[in-house]
Amino acid sequence: MAPPIGSLLVGSSQVDAMKEWYTQAFDVTPNDMGALEFGPVQFFVEAHSEVSGPAKDPARIVVNLDVDDCRAVETRLESMGATWIRKVEQMPFGLIGTVADPDGNYVQIIQWGASPEAHKES
Repeated sequence: MAPPIGSLLVGSSQVDAMKEWYTQAFDVTPNDMGALEFGPVQFFVEAHSEVSGPAKDPARIVVNLDVDDCRAVETRLESMGATWIRKVEQMPFGLIGTVADPDGNYVQIIQWGASPEAHKES
């Protein structure tokens, strides 16, 4: 049996800005270890000696977040001035959109099973 992913670490030279962005964008708060908890996965943003500046290959690893209401998250991200890589759109499997975090890493919001009738753009 494969071991579960317990945590992810994103190296950054602007740790505070990154943590604040994720906290505000996805309504999460750091736990006692400083990680943001996305379900059972702990998401760490930490300084790393080999990381500086924006992501050089932001599509190499994409963080996919399953959300209950893609349009509500889209509205929150819009209010923050998020940089959209792919605006939220209807796909056969549901709604999906991609934003860049402050370091330029790609983060996708996905609402599985969302139908066009239930989630028309306003």
